[in-house]
Amino acid sequence: MTSLAVYQAEIKRINAAKGWYETERSFGDDIALLHSEVSEAYEAYRQWGTEDATEQAGRVGFVGNQLPKPEGVGSEFADILIRLLDSCERHGIDLEKELVRKITHNRTRAHRHGGKRV
Repeated sequence: MTSLAVYQAEIKRINAAKGWYETERSFGDDIALLHSEVSEAYEAYRQWGTEDATEQAGRVGFVGNQLPKPEGVGSEFADILIRLLDSCERHGIDLEKELVRKITHNRTRAHRHGGKRV
């Protein structure tokens, strides 16, 4: 199983090669970009439900040497994770360590802690 740290480093390599590290981005910019990916996931759900929508969006076969762009909620969730890991890399956050720490804490919380409906 590949660790989040390995994915984080790979995402940085890809993004740097594609020019996304040529200028600085603020923490607020990163949060806004994460939010936009979440909104895209919701819009994909509204249009296609949770199904892979790559074919419905007319994305089939290679275009030149490029794979078809994946479409749908799953693809948007992947974009959220990619954005999140990239943001963590940019801001020096070890997400894997924080994930383990938070899961460990959540195991100790009361049933439906917070008392809210959702």
